[in-house]
Amino acid sequence: MKGFQLVRDLVIKHHVNGIKDIQQSLSLLNHMKKFGKITAFKFMRDPVTSERTGMAFVTYKQFSEAQDALKSRRQTVAELPTPFNEIEVTPFQRQAPKE
Repeated sequence: MKGFQLVRDLVIKHHVNGIKDIQQSLSLLNHMKKFGKITAFKFMRDPVTSERTGMAFVTYKQFSEAQDALKSRRQTVAELPTPFNEIEVTPFQRQAPKE
């Protein structure tokens, strides 16, 4: 079951200055919703400064929905201002624990 979870998780890389408020965050979420039902959506923040890092994580309910989102690695979010509307979608891969 753990391996199945990994393939439903995606990483969205965006320009850190491009998403400044809740409305723009919702624009990105709505863009990703067109591929399927989202069960988790989270922006990553720097643990020291609490500033956004330029990455967001999205989890789809179904494997096929995540695969649909991955068909186009580089995407444009129409509701975000240029040049901040360009995003890159990649599969999330967990790192092995450090020994």
